[in-house]
Amino acid sequence: MTKHHLFSQKCWSFSLPRHKEYKRLINQIIILDKTDPNFRLNEKGTFLKSTEQTNVYAWKSNWHLHTYFPIFNELCQEIKPFLAQIIKEEKIHNTSEIDTIDCWINKYKKGDFAQPHRHGNDCWSVVYFMNSPQDSEAVFRVHNPLGTTYNSGLLENFRTLDINTEEGSIIILSGAIIHEVTPNRSEAERITVAMNFRMFDKFSAEGI
Repeated sequence: MTKHHLFSQKCWSFSLPRHKEYKRLINQIIILDKTDPNFRLNEKGTFLKSTEQTNVYAWKSNWHLHTYFPIFNELCQEIKPFLAQIIKEEKIHNTSEIDTIDCWINKYKKGDFAQPHRHGNDCWSVVYFMNSPQDSEAVFRVHNPLGTTYNSGLLENFRTLDINTEEGSIIILSGAIIHEVTPNRSEAERITVAMNFRMFDKFSAEGI
């Protein structure tokens, strides 16, 4: 009997080379927001913390930190070559540019979590696990797009899969994949930096 592989979902991960530097500099921004009640992102008085309710039930920052702070822009730029490698290996056509759409911080206190959600069919979702307490027990969980499947011992048939998220690691996956974050059980904050990237053809974008 011949097995025919149809479609597959993939996820990539790696350790961020400059993790300690990013953690130190990003923590300085977070601490500044905690200690200075007048801290703003720009002359318009934009706060670092977002007041918008999303799928993340935790403290969440403004969506576009890469436009306000050089360190977040550097982080996005450092990730782009990894995305380019994925695009090449996956033989994705008509793509010559990778653009940062969003970049934000999530701070999970004890009990905080993110409910199942997706980021969109036309983007790549990236998560940087900046601060991961060892006793957090929180996991990054992805959902099988087929939903509940067979009572099978094969990973590809599981309803959900948990991805190892050690501190300093990066996860890249399609924005179309439903994912969630289980509650933080630690007294210490669990901090991630999330990013969305899109692919587009440079010439089409210029109207050529």
